[in-house]
Amino acid sequence: MDKKVENEMNVRLLNAIHAVIDQQIAEKNPPDTLIAYERLLDDGFTHDEAYSLIGQLVGMEIAEEIRGEGGLNMARYAAALEELPAPFAKPKRENDAD
Repeated sequence: MDKKVENEMNVRLLNAIHAVIDQQIAEKNPPDTLIAYERLLDDGFTHDEAYSLIGQLVGMEIAEEIRGEGGLNMARYAAALEELPAPFAKPKRENDAD
């Protein structure tokens, strides 16, 4: 695949994932997304870092749907949101590592 096309696809995918997060936060549906976002900010993550972490989970759910391996699972997604920043990043605050 041409590198320019690949980069364009990555940008479009990132924008689509961010749009999903924006919608989930705005509509509080699921409420777990807003809760996770606010918690990550409180824990010292930037807006972009929080979106990146949540976006990892959105991407995983999309991949499950594409593969046909169970599809979107809101319980799994909510549980994973609660565990953030793990497994993708270490906590920003030392006392959160305990």
